[in-house]
Amino acid sequence: MPQIKKAILKFNIEDDLSLRYGHKLRGFFANNFADILFHNHKEDGGYRYAYPLIQYKIIGGQPTVIGLAKGAELIINNFLDIDRLTLGGKEYIQPEGKLEVIDAELEVVTDIAMPKFKYELQSPWLGLNQRNYKRYLREIKGADAKEARNFFKKILIGNILTFAKEVDWWIEEEIKVVPNLEAVDVKFKNQDMVGFVGEFYSNVSLPEYIGLGKSTARGFGTVFKEEIV
Repeated sequence: MPQIKKAILKFNIEDDLSLRYGHKLRGFFANNFADILFHNHKEDGGYRYAYPLIQYKIIGGQPTVIGLAKGAELIINNFLDIDRLTLGGKEYIQPEGKLEVIDAELEVVTDIAMPKFKYELQSPWLGLNQRNYKRYLREIKGADAKEARNFFKKILIGNILTFAKEVDWWIEEEIKVVPNLEAVDVKFKNQDMVGFVGEFYSNVSLPEYIGLGKSTARGFGTVFKEEIV
């Protein structure tokens, strides 16, 4: 069974932060660490268009950084250099940080009929691009539940394959996804967007806390995982 190294760096600060601080946490690391995986910006001004291997989140009100594969190694090698955090104009000196490193198993379960894993969206999932957003407005919004589930299922499967490709995981088995999502309004980069909250079930074992969809590096689409016995 393939595995991926995952590093979880969680800071304990006196403030209880909202989810919007995820992009502020990303900005702090981007300003203080040069490696492209910390920020996905190339030296020539371009952008690394790939699934982010370092993601910045607010979990339980606390700043949290998730590193995957090469991103995990960067977190492990650099976390002792962090003696302060600056978030939203406030500086936290010598923040208490806890690093957890695990080998997360990657698996597609095919020997049972029902999906084995439940994923709860801890932050809104930004699953719509320009093309499927138009289809969502035209055909899916207000449609019956079955049609909406099929629409979101295809997008989520694509999100899972995007993650798998970046960590060199070749999935040959059929991916099953059963979504149960609800639309919410999201303010992102001063623009009104449609996000989704709720849960989905799948036969794919993903590392907990990773993000799916757009802007995962800023904390969107973060999943909490539960194995269904």
